[in-house]
Amino acid sequence: MSLNALLMRELVRFTAKRRLRNSADVAALRAELERLEARKPQVEYAYDISTLDFGGVEVERVAPLDRPDPREDEEALLYFHGGAWVVGEPRGFRPLTTRLVEAAGAPLYGVDYRLAPEHPYPCALDDCERAYRTLLDRGLDPRRIALIGDSAGGNLVFALALRLKRQGIALPAALVGLSPCTDLTAGGGSFKRNFRRDAMLPAERLNDCIEAYCPCVDLCDPEVSPLFGDLTGLPPTMLQVSNNEILLDDSTRLAARLREAGCEVELDVWKGLWHVWQAFPEQVPEARRAIVQIGAFVRQRFDARAERVA
Repeated sequence: MSLNALLMRELVRFTAKRRLRNSADVAALRAELERLEARKPQVEYAYDISTLDFGGVEVERVAPLDRPDPREDEEALLYFHGGAWVVGEPRGFRPLTTRLVEAAGAPLYGVDYRLAPEHPYPCALDDCERAYRTLLDRGLDPRRIALIGDSAGGNLVFALALRLKRQGIALPAALVGLSPCTDLTAGGGSFKRNFRRDAMLPAERLNDCIEAYCPCVDLCDPEVSPLFGDLTGLPPTMLQVSNNEILLDDSTRLAARLREAGCEVELDVWKGLWHVWQAFPEQVPEARRAIVQIGAFVRQRFDARAERVA
């Protein structure tokens, strides 16, 4: 692990995790997030960033300025941000999403889905589905779309894939989960094993957010815990996770179940890092390397599908 990553991990532990743990409720959590966002330096991104309306769902489109490639209109990364279903918006993830655009060579659409507790399940998942259907309605080939999400957004990636499969809607070319939460029952051993080692997520606060997201839902329902769904026929999947986080087993168990279902899956367990370290590419070389790997994975699936069509 690089020195930059080591220093950033401890900074995250003594700032973000402490503040998350001390936030009494969702309102306090959102206020703390706003304070953190306000302290960030304003960055001018060399990308075309615009806001679109996808059937009532606000979506932030990120595309390169200097690459007027026609593929930009034919491919898409559909991104679902993290934030435990209760906080966050696409613009807060621009350090990550702009680099994903560069790495994959495709425009990205970040879905500003509705948040709990004001809008509990299935609102967020419905918004993500609406965004995907809008891309299809605009003429995009599903074989040129990838679903990517971090943490709670990773949960939405796999929940949406299962919903689309059940409805008989064409599935995307690839699924990518960055430290996804796939089991809301907290049934993985890492939830307790990494309770102290996790530098970002306080387990007790995550439980509060799960309760806010699905207060009256069976937590074994695959639409909230995709680990328990029928994974047969899901697209090629990449999972990135740290060995230190409480959600480690959400990825390792999902990877095992995908393999059992005959699906293609790439599981990358990074040592010593923290929950969604990929969101710190300016500071941490491991974040940049992880994003490059995601881009290569998605690009390979896009190109493979294109070759088969040709």
